[in-house]
Amino acid sequence: MARIALVHDVAGVAKVQAETLRAAGHEVDLIPLSELGASWKWPLKALAIPLRLAAYLPVIRKLRSSHYDIVHIHWLSHGIVGLTLGRPFFAQAHGSDLHVNMRKPVLRMVTRAVLKRAKDVFYVTPDLRAFALDFDYKLRYLPNPVQVSEATSPPPRRLARALIFTMLHSRKGVEQIFPAAHRLSTLVELTTLDYGPLARDYAQRYGGVVRFVPQVPHDEIGPFLEQFDIVIGQMRQGILALSELEAMAAGRPVITGINLANYPEDPPPVIVASNPDEIAHAVEQLKDDEAELQRLSLAGRDWVRRNHGFARNLQQLEEAYFGSASPSKSTAQ
Repeated sequence: MARIALVHDVAGVAKVQAETLRAAGHEVDLIPLSELGASWKWPLKALAIPLRLAAYLPVIRKLRSSHYDIVHIHWLSHGIVGLTLGRPFFAQAHGSDLHVNMRKPVLRMVTRAVLKRAKDVFYVTPDLRAFALDFDYKLRYLPNPVQVSEATSPPPRRLARALIFTMLHSRKGVEQIFPAAHRLSTLVELTTLDYGPLARDYAQRYGGVVRFVPQVPHDEIGPFLEQFDIVIGQMRQGILALSELEAMAAGRPVITGINLANYPEDPPPVIVASNPDEIAHAVEQLKDDEAELQRLSLAGRDWVRRNHGFARNLQQLEEAYFGSASPSKSTAQ
């Protein structure tokens, strides 16, 4: 068995990894890092950097003195901690820490240093590989682990309630969703999360036809999603983000702007749409199609289990950490 340090957590991914690795017999410490100033805007954000680096010092001392077999750091800019250790470490990219930070001179310098020094670099969505092609030889696709509960509600028989399940941000392509709101509201009851920089503006513009609800704690997402018959996800990134995956895991059919070329070996069973007309048309076509709704629900759950299940994620982690011969004593379920 191995002693493993998982440094920082992003969207609960490291927490899940810690649980599955422990279930496999490993000793795991989940170590948080300070996020002081992370949500501030520049140039104020720059003022917080020295304070945050100072807050990293106890973590660095712990990592140096605790004789870990594996150090795995989430979020590439946090990999600066790994640069101080004088030993191999793994880094994990989650999205904007790669595709956004590589466009900013200072953060690009830090990110490239982490990419260069890390033993292997995990990335969670297939589109991210293109932003680090210089380091292609050490990149490993590690899809986010998603819980697929067996005790979920049955597939929808018709469409009555739809959820727009994405951050209200331009990078999610929400301007391709909300112009369909009035047309959709004649077909289904519409709900969205009051979350993101466009939330206030969209609530004012679409509050008459869309219900805005607060963010849901991560542990309650499954039951929340089961209230709806279909989920409309992001329209711009061309991949399945965690929101769409959680919807599929809950057995909800998903409409999203995906590029199926990103999934050549096992295309996900979702409805592809990229503009308001296509979204509205998909809802119209599916509204009373019980057979197709059932197919999408069951196939979506099976796809997530196959590609993002906890057991699959554990297998991929152990193969990266230890090679093909895994030292674990059991397989997480």
